[in-house]
Amino acid sequence: MRIRLTPITWFVVLAVIAVGLALGLPPDPHAVSQLHASQTSYRIAIAVLLIPYVIIWYASFYAFAKLQEYSRPIRHTKDGAAFHILTIGTGTVAFSLVVPTIIAYLLSIITAHYHSFHPAAVIINDYLGLFPGLVAFLLIYNGARMLVSTTDVKTHHPDLRWHAPWFLLLSATFAYLAIQNQYQSNPYHLNNVWILVATYIVPFLYGWMVGLLAADALSVYAKTVKGLLYKRAVKQLANGIAITVWGSIAIQFVNATLAQRINHSLVSVLLADYGLLIIVLVGLVFMALGTKKLKSLEDI
Repeated sequence: MRIRLTPITWFVVLAVIAVGLALGLPPDPHAVSQLHASQTSYRIAIAVLLIPYVIIWYASFYAFAKLQEYSRPIRHTKDGAAFHILTIGTGTVAFSLVVPTIIAYLLSIITAHYHSFHPAAVIINDYLGLFPGLVAFLLIYNGARMLVSTTDVKTHHPDLRWHAPWFLLLSATFAYLAIQNQYQSNPYHLNNVWILVATYIVPFLYGWMVGLLAADALSVYAKTVKGLLYKRAVKQLANGIAITVWGSIAIQFVNATLAQRINHSLVSVLLADYGLLIIVLVGLVFMALGTKKLKSLEDI
């Protein structure tokens, strides 16, 4: 008999592993030196940073659990297949927040013993921060589009007259700063700028666009469905996804372009990380509350 772990059980297992590695491994001497901190203050900073991370992980797995409970009984209904894909996408978001962190800590063990492995570890960590999120946004977008197709609004196109200019500005700024970093210090450890553009910059921008389109499609679905309580629950889920996407964009933007500029002060790192993590946390809380309302409606 196959044992299926619940999302909350997965959260507990992965969180224990991640926290154990974070607090149990010796501090990275390079990071301690770069931040001008002692080993004690560095460990304290890691422990402080773990608090919002664990809360975010819990919120993501809670949203995954509630959406799974809601979608499983209605999987064969008109909109059940769409919610099933949304559930898979939400679960991918949850796992993509924790698993890369664990892998990063495991890679740091290898790097501590084999310094020549450092460039490969950086590349692996960078792409682990990119592609799982891209897959999650694609799944959520496909589920949202399927939901819109079940309503009277068979097709929906966002107003590009307003969205295109600011997204192009964001894209140009991100590409410029990432390429500038490549030429200055090559923090990505890639051979040339074209590899950076093709395998890093473009996928990031595509993922952001897909994530924002998914949130927009869910908002359209929330406006067209019947039932005030159902409408509010879906709207809250849509708002949560939108805020989470924006938080993800902010974190990825800073990590990919500006992290090298602020990584010389422990206080600035903590403030930047906390500020960005709060955005993601708010989005995940909205998602969790929205999925909880959906599950509550099913129980009525």
